[in-house]
Amino acid sequence: MENSISGVNDILNNQDGVYQFLMKIIAGRNSEIGSHLYRIQKQAILFSQFADLSIKETGIFIIGAGIHDVGKLSISDHILNKPKKLTASEYTLVQKHVEFGFNFLEPLRLDSRINEIVLYHHENYDGSGYPDGLIGDKIPFLARMTRILDSFDALTGDRPYRQGFSHSEAFGILQKESHLYDPKLLQCFGRMLDSEKVPTEHFSIPYAHI
Repeated sequence: MENSISGVNDILNNQDGVYQFLMKIIAGRNSEIGSHLYRIQKQAILFSQFADLSIKETGIFIIGAGIHDVGKLSISDHILNKPKKLTASEYTLVQKHVEFGFNFLEPLRLDSRINEIVLYHHENYDGSGYPDGLIGDKIPFLARMTRILDSFDALTGDRPYRQGFSHSEAFGILQKESHLYDPKLLQCFGRMLDSEKVPTEHFSIPYAHI
C-alpha cells in the first residue's frame, strides 16, 4: 500500500502546477462545484482500489475526476445556480460543458485519458448519454468510473427541492438505473461502499490545500 501511495503521489505531483491551477480556478468561480469535485476526487481514490487500477491509472483517474466539470466555467452562474428546473435551451447549454471542458484542456497536453474523462463522463452504458451516445465498452474505462461517482454524489448531495439520499438509498437508485452504468464497475462500487474505507489522507490531493 505504501509503495502504491508513493507512486500515485509522484503522478499527482508531476501534474501539480496545471492541476492546482485548474482546481483553484474552479473552486474560486463556484464553491459548490469545487466541493463536488473534491468529494468525487476522494471517492476516486477508494474506487480505484476496488477496480484494480494500476498506479498510473489511479493517478490519472484522480486528476480527471477532480476536474471533470471544468467546462462549467463557460456557463453562467445564473444557470448553474438556478433553483428551478432548467429550460430546454438551458439544459442543452449545460450539456455542452463536456465539450467546453475538453476544448479547454486540449492545448494543455495532459494525458489523453484525463481529456476523455472530461468529455465522456456523461455517456451512459446503454448509449443514451452525451455528447456522442457511445455504448458499453466504447466509453473510455475511466469515464465509466467517473459516471458512477458523479451520479452517486448528485444523489447524496442536498438540493433546493430535496435532501440528499443516504448512501444505501443512493446506491439502490443506481441499481434501479443500472442500464446507465458499466455493470462490473457498479458491482465494484457496491463492494467499496460495503467495505472499510481505504485511508485517503496519505494522498497529495492539491484541492485539499486550497
